[in-house]
Amino acid sequence: MVTIKCINPNCTAPNRKFEWDETPHGGLAEPYAEGAKRVVAYCKFCGAENPVWVKKPEQPDQVLRNLSIWSR
Repeated sequence: MVTIKCINPNCTAPNRKFEWDETPHGGLAEPYAEGAKRVVAYCKFCGAENPVWVKKPEQPDQVLRNLSIWSR
């Protein structure tokens, strides 16, 4: 869970902040980072669309993961 400050100046959330679960999208990322995607986090209080940059963690290649099983 991360805390996001809503872009709506009239948001009714305390201090305009709400919690958002970024786990289904990966983790937070810097804008324009390689592999980052822009998603929308909807404010639970006012429904405003808040842009957030997220990035899935890099996964090793399937072949390398299979080889690591055999090296045990």
